[in-house]
Amino acid sequence: MKKFILPLVLVFSLVLTGCANIKSMRVNAQMKSAQKYLLEEDYEKAIVKLEKTIAIDPKNVDAYILLAKAYQEADMQEEAEEIIDKIRDINGVRLSSIQKEKVSALDSKRIYSEILNNFYKTGIIGDVDELYWLDYANEISSLDDDLTPCYYYFTLEDVTGDGKDEIIIGKKYKSLGSESGYIYEVIKGRAVRIGYIDSYRILTDNNLLVNSFVDSETKEEKTQVFSYYASIADFIILDKDKHSKEIEEAKEMIANNKIKLKVDDIVTPLNPENIKEAVDKMSLQDIDSIDEEDKSSDNEESTITNNKRKKKDKEVYEKWRSNYFKINEEDHGRFELMDITGDNRDELIVKLGDDGDSYSCVIFGTLGNEIYILASGHSDDFRMFEDNSILFVSENMDNSKKFEYYKYDRDIRRFYMEKAGQYREGDLEYLDKLLEKKVKLTGDDIDTELTKENLDVAFGD
Repeated sequence: MKKFILPLVLVFSLVLTGCANIKSMRVNAQMKSAQKYLLEEDYEKAIVKLEKTIAIDPKNVDAYILLAKAYQEADMQEEAEEIIDKIRDINGVRLSSIQKEKVSALDSKRIYSEILNNFYKTGIIGDVDELYWLDYANEISSLDDDLTPCYYYFTLEDVTGDGKDEIIIGKKYKSLGSESGYIYEVIKGRAVRIGYIDSYRILTDNNLLVNSFVDSETKEEKTQVFSYYASIADFIILDKDKHSKEIEEAKEMIANNKIKLKVDDIVTPLNPENIKEAVDKMSLQDIDSIDEEDKSSDNEESTITNNKRKKKDKEVYEKWRSNYFKINEEDHGRFELMDITGDNRDELIVKLGDDGDSYSCVIFGTLGNEIYILASGHSDDFRMFEDNSILFVSENMDNSKKFEYYKYDRDIRRFYMEKAGQYREGDLEYLDKLLEKKVKLTGDDIDTELTKENLDVAFGD
C-alpha cells in the first residue's frame, strides 16, 4: 500500500501546482486586456475584464486598484469609492506602501473633502487649530460664524511639482485687513502644513517660494528663495552660494511675471458648496507615476560613518549658529544635543530670548548639508517627555494656560502637533494628564551657552 501513497501525493501536488499556474495565467491575461482597454480609454470593457480578474482572484489588490481607477475615469465616483472601501477590507491581505499610496491617491476627492469640511466646521486642519486661543471658541459653529476673527478662503493647486494638489488656505483678518495663505500637503490622508505665502512671499511657475523684502536697517532689497523638500515635507531656504543659479532663475521668473500663486489669488470663500465644486473639479494624481520612493539620499547618509556624520552635523549647526548671532547679537542662546527622534544622531535643541519669564525653544535637525526645524514654540514651560513627545505651556494674564503638544512623525521627519489647547472644552483636563507624564528634559535644563567652543565639546572634540 505504501508503494502507492508517494506517487499519489506527487500527482496531487502536481495537480495543485498546475491549477495555480492556470489561475495565474488567467489573471495575467485578464489584467493585460484591462490595461490595454484603459490605455484606449474604453473603460466599460476595462471594468468587465477587471471584474473577471477579481472573480478568479478575490484578493488581487492590483486588480481592485485598477478597477477603482477605471470607475473614476468613467466618471463613476461612487462606484470607485465602494471599490476603495473594499480594498481596505480585504481579509488576510496587507497592502504594500506603494499600494497604500495608490489607494490614497484614488481616494483623494473624498479625503480632501473631509479635510476641508472638517476645517470649515471645527477650525482645525491637520495639526493647526485656528480657534483654540479664543475665549469664546466653544460658541463658534463654523468658520462662517460672525464670531470668527478672520474670513477664510481656499484653492487647490500643485505647488510642489509632485503631480497632486496642495490645499492652500487664505485668511484675512476682519479688523486689520491683512492677508496670508498657508500651504498644506495631504500625506497619508491628513493635512501637513508645509509653508505660507503673504504679500511678500509668492510661488513661481517652477515651484520655488520667493520672499522679497526690504531690510529694515540697511534699506536694501533682499530676496530669499525656498525649495520644497519632500522628505521633510517643508520648504527650505536655498543657500545663496550653493544655489545661486536657482535663485537667479527665481528672480527672473518674478521679473517676467511667471508666477503660479500669490496671496491675492486665493479668493474662493471656504464653505461646503465651494468645497464640493472645487473637489469635483480637482485633477487626480496619476497612480502610474507612483513608484518606489527614491531612497538615494537616505542610502548616501547610511554609508557615512558615525564620526563623519557627527562632523557633518556639527558643521551645519555651527554655520547656523554663526549666521544667527551675526544678526541677533543681543540674543542669549543656550543649547542641548540629544537624539530625540531615534535615528542615532543628535538633534540641536536651542533656547533663545530667555528673559526670565518666557523663551523660545527650537529643535533643529540636518538633511544632508542643510539645517531644518523639527519643532519650535514660545512658552514659559518647555518639557520633553520620556517618550520624546514635547510640550510648550504658557500662562496668560487671565491665568488660563495655553499649550501645544507634539509627537515626532517619521513620515515627515519632524514633530506633528497632536493638540493645541486653551479655551476649548476639555483642554484643561487634557493638559493635566500631560503634566503627569515623566519628564526627560525641561527648559531649565537647557543651560549651556551656545558658542563654537561649547558646541565642539558637546560633539566630543
